[in-house]
This record gives sequence, C-alpha cells and structure tokens, in this order.
Amino acid sequence: MILKVIPVLPAINIEATIMFYESKLGFTAFDQGGYVIMKKGDAELHFFLCEDKKLCEHSCCYIKVSDIECLYTDLSALGIVNIKGKLEDKPKGIKEFSIRDNNGNLLKFTAVATY
Repeated sequence: MILKVIPVLPAINIEATIMFYESKLGFTAFDQGGYVIMKKGDAELHFFLCEDKKLCEHSCCYIKVSDIECLYTDLSALGIVNIKGKLEDKPKGIKEFSIRDNNGNLLKFTAVATY
C-alpha cells in the first residue's frame, strides 16, 4: 500500500534552494551535500544538484493545502506569485495557483478536494 509520495526536484544551487524554501515557504532543510530534504509538517520535498536549467524549468509538483486563499495572500505579499500563477477557480470547486522556485521548478498549490 502506498503511504506517501515524495517529489525529487532538480536544483541549480542547493544553498539558494535552502534559503528560498526556508525564508519564503517556511520549510526546514536537511542538507546532505548535493542533495537536500526540505520538510514542513507532513510535507516533504527533495532536491538534487543539477546543472541543467531546462530540466528545472520543466519540473513541477502539486502541493495540496487547506487554506489556499490565505497562502496565496501571504506568498503574493512576498512577491513570488506572478500573473500567470494567480489564484484561479478550476472545475469541481478546486482552487489553484502556482509559483516558480529559485531554480525555475513550478510549484502548483491546490485546495484540498475529494476526487
């Protein structure tokens, strides 16, 4: 039985990635030297050192959240939500917005919904 899925995303600069996720998103870093584990509550993202910027720009993950409007307001105030990532209503009552991290990885935040 599957208990948890953990995305592993590319990072051009591990130190800058740690700074971004800790200062902007409130994660805690566990640096393994060329590989970092970022944790916040039950959420976990892993990053590996990568020199290919295009790989980062084509990487994406969904992050389910409980209070999407509040998170959107907080991240917008930090200036990390761009116009293409604005909060939108999707089919079946789902709300979603996205940001790009310091590497170019796309993070899609979505309201918790039952499918």
